[in-house]
Amino acid sequence: MQLFELEHMGRRRLATLKELLKTSHPEIDRNSIAARHGIHGDWNCAADDQNSMWAFLHALRELKSGPIPDIALRIGDRAQLTDAGLLGYAVLTSPTIMHASKLTSHALNSSHYLVRTRLSLNEELGRVVFSVVNEAKEFRQELFEMSLLAVWRCTQVILPSGRGAIPSYVSFNYPEPPHADQYRALFGCPVIFDQAHTVLAWPLAWMHAPIPTGSAELMRQCTSELEQVLGEGYRGNSIVARVKRSLVEHPQTCLFSLDSTAQLLKIHPRSLRRYLSESNTNFRQVCLEVRMELAQQYLRGTNMPLKAIAYQLGYRYANNFNRAYSDYYGEAPKQLRQRHQAAASAR
Repeated sequence: MQLFELEHMGRRRLATLKELLKTSHPEIDRNSIAARHGIHGDWNCAADDQNSMWAFLHALRELKSGPIPDIALRIGDRAQLTDAGLLGYAVLTSPTIMHASKLTSHALNSSHYLVRTRLSLNEELGRVVFSVVNEAKEFRQELFEMSLLAVWRCTQVILPSGRGAIPSYVSFNYPEPPHADQYRALFGCPVIFDQAHTVLAWPLAWMHAPIPTGSAELMRQCTSELEQVLGEGYRGNSIVARVKRSLVEHPQTCLFSLDSTAQLLKIHPRSLRRYLSESNTNFRQVCLEVRMELAQQYLRGTNMPLKAIAYQLGYRYANNFNRAYSDYYGEAPKQLRQRHQAAASAR
């Protein structure tokens, strides 16, 4: 995740803040706040087009110190997995909570985002330990309030019990604020302040729980934008487009297997093989196209390690993925990522 993606995240936060003020606090003069913190009048970016996240944090600090002390919590409460873009899709299609947690932690820690996480496991608990980068320490409380609740709301989506899930405990490394009861109401668990570390903890058993495949609407939201990026091959009612959409929208069900995909499409495997042959292709080729097209998006749009991308695409070994990608595109996946990151840095 490069600097321009931090800008993208800042813009999304500004949009959420604008909507919250518009719907819940129309009495607050949004234009004055925007002028004081260098935010464009439409709240879609900072005036200098480079520092939207910092503009957001300064506006948040003003509101938190004044009329809305729990504003950062309320922003975090509105977080959705779809906010993470392609990473949200990767999380939703991960096999277990453990795998999804490692993906998101690596993405944060490899990015220019202001919050870092570390996964810590013991015999009873899975613990996500949060910290902020040095240049953002003055916004530590705002970032922790927002980020912990956002991570928890997104975690609830991929837990079998959904919004009914409750953490084991939450701790923060700053004094108890006046609105501490709001913390406890939103998390629904013991919340402890003045601790050595800022932690979100839940039962260890959850880490090995499979991610439910029944979130049809959420998956639709995560894949609709992705399919637009992937192109025309995923649109329409042709058998090839239907197979491609099935592989993208239901990877845990299809498993890049002809029999499983045919069952999902309610077609006999022999018939599916024949229909694809009549379209001058075969299931193996369609799977390869989907894998390679997804691989390019992961390489460009996330900081997922190559090993994680290979696993996400159904390859047992990273070397097999590297070889398939190189044969398909004529360059190694690492080369594409380096080229893309160099172009992003230049921009």
